[in-house]
Amino acid sequence: MDVISILNGVKNKVLDAKNYDLLKRVYDLQNENIEQFKSNNEALKESNKILQEKVDHLEEENESLKKSVSELTQRVSQLDYNSVSSKLSEVALAILDLYRQRDTTKLFKESEIIPALNFSKIQIESAIDELKKANMIRQSLIRTYDGLQYSLTEQGKKYLV
Repeated sequence: MDVISILNGVKNKVLDAKNYDLLKRVYDLQNENIEQFKSNNEALKESNKILQEKVDHLEEENESLKKSVSELTQRVSQLDYNSVSSKLSEVALAILDLYRQRDTTKLFKESEIIPALNFSKIQIESAIDELKKANMIRQSLIRTYDGLQYSLTEQGKKYLV
């Protein structure tokens, strides 16, 4: 039994007509508000469903983009490798190959590099300068009696990997 029916039952018995009309109006407004809230709730549910579909779509797209970025990163690193090696001289590549054959973390002295390769001292010194400019090797701060020492930089290590 709803409130209006109860009010009709007590009209002119407990409530006078003026109070009855006031209470009836309040309950009518309340019922209108309830209907409006139900309508708003349905609209919010629909909006939430649309937003969830958009979120799902964006998450799928994000995964696809992550995969593409990963593939492109690999391709760029390969391009970097190819572009660096195409810019380096034969002697510089031979020095890098010497690091690859031995220990890439080892410091090499100029006096060790020269006899290990079949190039002149001037060619090797020029290639060392070339590798330093390409940020593939760096000169050690320690100077020994038989020459300077060189180690691979991070870029040089990545190149060899």
